[in-house]
Amino acid sequence: MDESAVSRRPLDGEQIDRRLARIRELLARWDASRPGDGQVWRRTFVPLDAGEVSAFETRNGLRLPENYRRYLLEFGDPGSGLMRYAAQPFGEKDDPGYRKPFPLHESWAGRPDEITEWQAEQGTDFFEAGPGEFYAQFDDPAQAFYDLPAGADPDDGTLVLGATRSHMLARLVLNGPWAGTVWLDSFGYDGQLKEPADDRYDDLYDDFVLREFADTSNWRTLAGLPWFPAPVDGVGDAAPADFLDLTVDWLRHEVRQAEAERACDRLDASAVGEAGQRLRSPHDYGGLNGHRYGTFRPYLSGLIREELLRSGPDPAARERIVEFATAAGAARCLPAALVLAGRWPELLDAEESLPEAERSPVHLVMAAVMLGANPPAAAAAATAAWPNRGRLSVDRWVVLHALTRIDPDLRRTVLDRLPELRPLLDIAVLPATVEALDGLLTGLVAVDRDAGTVALVRALHTTAAAGEASAELVDRLCALAVAVDRVGEVFALLAASAGDRWADWHAAQRDGRRLLDIRHHASSALPNDQGHR
Repeated sequence: MDESAVSRRPLDGEQIDRRLARIRELLARWDASRPGDGQVWRRTFVPLDAGEVSAFETRNGLRLPENYRRYLLEFGDPGSGLMRYAAQPFGEKDDPGYRKPFPLHESWAGRPDEITEWQAEQGTDFFEAGPGEFYAQFDDPAQAFYDLPAGADPDDGTLVLGATRSHMLARLVLNGPWAGTVWLDSFGYDGQLKEPADDRYDDLYDDFVLREFADTSNWRTLAGLPWFPAPVDGVGDAAPADFLDLTVDWLRHEVRQAEAERACDRLDASAVGEAGQRLRSPHDYGGLNGHRYGTFRPYLSGLIREELLRSGPDPAARERIVEFATAAGAARCLPAALVLAGRWPELLDAEESLPEAERSPVHLVMAAVMLGANPPAAAAAATAAWPNRGRLSVDRWVVLHALTRIDPDLRRTVLDRLPELRPLLDIAVLPATVEALDGLLTGLVAVDRDAGTVALVRALHTTAAAGEASAELVDRLCALAVAVDRVGEVFALLAASAGDRWADWHAAQRDGRRLLDIRHHASSALPNDQGHR
């Protein structure tokens, strides 16, 4: 194979420095925007230890590409953020193929002359039509691929980062001229090709290189509205398919969505209605049919989440949430807002206006009980699929939070109709004591995330109000935050209870994980009738 034709070379130190600085800047903007996705960036960007990275290199007899190596040391394993389906965490898999030379110098799809001839005959484009159409003409499609060096495999010298939503594997090249680039691998799926994630891929997917890498919405039809943020610039000396450039592009997309959500704070009801219509019917505003153009659901979830984390209700904030959900025409999002606001007549009307299969028996029972009406019959299994598909991600959290704050007699009536909620409420109302949290953490595998979150937030506010907490109680609160995967969201509350114990949320996460591991090993060592009570 003639590598002299390869013009691409790995980024130098100065180029890497600029990209890492750009990533830091984008993360700061993401942080400032407080996106409605639960601040997933807090869980995604956890730096790896230099010793861990060096040990991987030693075991596999290689030096990682410098762009990827420095990213690991500053931001951590990219798989859980960059990829729709992450591969194994970094360092968990060793492979002798990592050190083999990467054998490709261009898209491994077919011999260029045969592809060109086929395109001319069919009057189509190889990539737009789908490589599967091209290979259908061959009895043995592999014969159409250009030759590799003897004994070489196209996967040699690559590390799998994960898979896209359309099930293309993303492979990081570890050596040679293409070191540090990402190649997309649909071989074995529906495309049978391997190609760099370069400008051509960018064009195919509507100017968002990593649109398939992250499960986010586009908001395209809102572009041009006065309140909508402008596109975020990338890097000036773009290097097609480079791992850091793809990461920058992904973050640009995430930041724009986050800033769009914050821009929603400035919308009045009439503007919300127009924007909601644009998102629901993008074709009417110049968009393409069949494409995703975003939703207000993440924004509404974010507003509700902020309210659920307060020590007490903010009536104005709750009114704004209801107003926004109503104006946006978000019929399946509105009930959670009404539960939070305690607007029971409207909740009943909102649920009954939905098709019967989409109604929430939990909301219907709660509304009827709070209005003094006869609750509808609700089978115990009604909560099994709760919340209904399409509801807000915080729907269960809202209901459990509300149940802890209503009159005890009314709560008992709700639980009589919905007995499956009783164990969740038992968790949600746990007192902020070492003993109570010890009991909850011992049964860690059975802890419901939303019920545990309600208990955690209540305990954090109780602890803060009581003054300085003991180290033992802080340990349990931190471990519970890790167990329900809420460290990033509640870190400010944790820090208020713990004083200056942690420099940042990463330290809190490590402490909580350590205690959980200790308790898990201790519990596993007990006889079966003691370790799983």
